[in-house]
Amino acid sequence: MDIWKSIGGMLTVELTSAEPEQTLSAWNAGGMELHQLQRKSDLTFRLQIRRKDYRKAATLAEKRGDKLAIVRKTGIYWRTIRVFHRPVLLAGMGLLLFLALFLPTRVLFVRVEGNHTVPERQILAAAEECGIGFGASRREVRSEKVKNGLLSRLPQLQWAGVNTKGCVATISVRERTRQQPLAQTTGVSHIQAARDGYILSITATSGTPLVQVGNAVKKGQTLISGYTDCGICIRAAKAEGEVFAQTSRSLTVLTPKSYVQRGDMLEQKKSYSLLLGKKRINFWKDSGIWDSSCGRMYTEYYLTLPGGFQLPVALCVQTQTVWETADGQLSQKEAEAALSGFAQRYVTAQMVAGQIRHSAQRVLSHHGCYRLEGAYVCVEMIGRVQQEQIGDTNGKNS
Repeated sequence: MDIWKSIGGMLTVELTSAEPEQTLSAWNAGGMELHQLQRKSDLTFRLQIRRKDYRKAATLAEKRGDKLAIVRKTGIYWRTIRVFHRPVLLAGMGLLLFLALFLPTRVLFVRVEGNHTVPERQILAAAEECGIGFGASRREVRSEKVKNGLLSRLPQLQWAGVNTKGCVATISVRERTRQQPLAQTTGVSHIQAARDGYILSITATSGTPLVQVGNAVKKGQTLISGYTDCGICIRAAKAEGEVFAQTSRSLTVLTPKSYVQRGDMLEQKKSYSLLLGKKRINFWKDSGIWDSSCGRMYTEYYLTLPGGFQLPVALCVQTQTVWETADGQLSQKEAEAALSGFAQRYVTAQMVAGQIRHSAQRVLSHHGCYRLEGAYVCVEMIGRVQQEQIGDTNGKNS
């Protein structure tokens, strides 16, 4: 069968007649093309005719009282007709054609490269505000307007570029170099007291000490001046040194007497929702009422294609667990141990360097709470560097 016959369509028919040879002769005389003629029996012939000749052949056979039956339909024409009678297949083919033409012009996945300190999630959020997201046009995401918008939203970036390959957009960034502040070699600074205290030791490696061991000082008082009297001149420099003093601190801490603790698990159920981009479809109703007997775990499962490409489609699972609860009472001894440990850690953390030398603590019961009142004698470094500003008293106390 040649291509033209296939395009026009061919029919394999069976002719049953008392005189089949005369019928075939009549068809041939009428200009019909007969192909692959086969005798099945004395009264039956099987052959192929063109689709457009079938009506004429059927009319002649009917006049002669013959029977004409279609056995098979072949050729491109009949295949095409069968496709149009299958709407699901036709819709699928149309969808594939649409996707083949449309998807290469869109961005489906976004990647980030070149970032070290700026989080990738932050860059992707800024990129989405600039139009670089799921379904964006490839031509638009590569515009200078989008790149400038990305840089304006993220001042930590020095340069940004967007390259597209297929359906993937890659955001290449270069972060600004964080220059370390240069040590100030000029100017005058002094060391002042950060707290009231009683001087225990003072070590000055640069500058002039203005206090001695045993002196009581107040917060803000200059301990080491940046000016040094050299006889014929006064040298101005940065004061350096360490000053340790005995200080006092006080602290009040509260904790309730009663508490609620969890016991055995009573019930657990899961609720599902669908996340499409920034739109959420909930398949359940949430009352929004939670108490200590109920816990919640939230997990998102994103649709990921082979190669690590993540689609903005996620199944969200919220697991709600109900626990048995019981009321408890905190004893005086337990409260004293817990509050004392917390107070010790807190006071120590407030000091740059030092330790608690003596402490006086008492725990009182007051209105359903335990209250710790503590006084602490500490040895700590109280010197802090203070840069001299215009109008200062040059390290001298007024």
